[in-house]
Amino acid sequence: MQINSDFEFHIKLVIIGDSGVGKTNFIFRFTDGHFSPLHVTTVGFDYKSKIIKLNSSKKRVKLQIWDTAGQERYMAINKNIFQKVQGIIIMYDLTKRSTFENLDRWFNLVTQNASNKPKILVANKLDLAEGKRIVTEEEGQKVAKEYDIPFYEGSGSSGDNVDEIFNKMAEMVYKNLIDEKDNIQTNTKLNTKQEKKKCCK
Repeated sequence: MQINSDFEFHIKLVIIGDSGVGKTNFIFRFTDGHFSPLHVTTVGFDYKSKIIKLNSSKKRVKLQIWDTAGQERYMAINKNIFQKVQGIIIMYDLTKRSTFENLDRWFNLVTQNASNKPKILVANKLDLAEGKRIVTEEEGQKVAKEYDIPFYEGSGSSGDNVDEIFNKMAEMVYKNLIDEKDNIQTNTKLNTKQEKKKCCK
C-alpha cells in the first residue's frame, strides 16, 4: 500500500484467463468507460489505472489493473505478476466452453502462487448470453462455491456489472490489507509485552 495526495491506498489487481475471453476490453470499459472491438491480443502484460472511492470506508484508492496474455507461452510471466498484486480476477467467456473448462489450470496457477490473496470469478460477455450462452450461470456459481469466492457475470461490451466487480475486488483487497496490518500490530504488542516480562523477571 502506498499513500499519495490524490489517493490513500494503491491497490494492484490482475485479470487472468484464456486468450480471447475479453480481459483487455473489460479493463478498458472500467478505466476509460468505453468498449473497442479493435484491441489487439495482449502480448505479455500491460496495465491501466483508475482512482475510485470505496463505499465502506470512503477511502480513495488507486487501482492498478494488470492485463495478462492468456497464451500458454506467457504463463511464466503471469506467475511473476502474482507476487506484485493484492487481488486476482479469474475470467472465462460464457459463450466458449473451453475457456470455462480451462479454469482448473488458472486456479491451479493461483493456488501455487497466490492462494491467500482475494479472488473473484467472472463470466464475461453477458451481452451475448441470449442466443450464444454455452456455460450456464449455475455452472459458474458451482465453481465459485468450490473455491469459496464471489461470482459475477458481466460484460466489457455493455458495461454490465463491470464497476460492481472492480469495486467488490477493491473492497476485498482493502479489508485484507487492513486485517493484515491489524494482525501485525497485535503481534508486535504481544511480543513487546513478552519481552518486558522477560526483562523484569
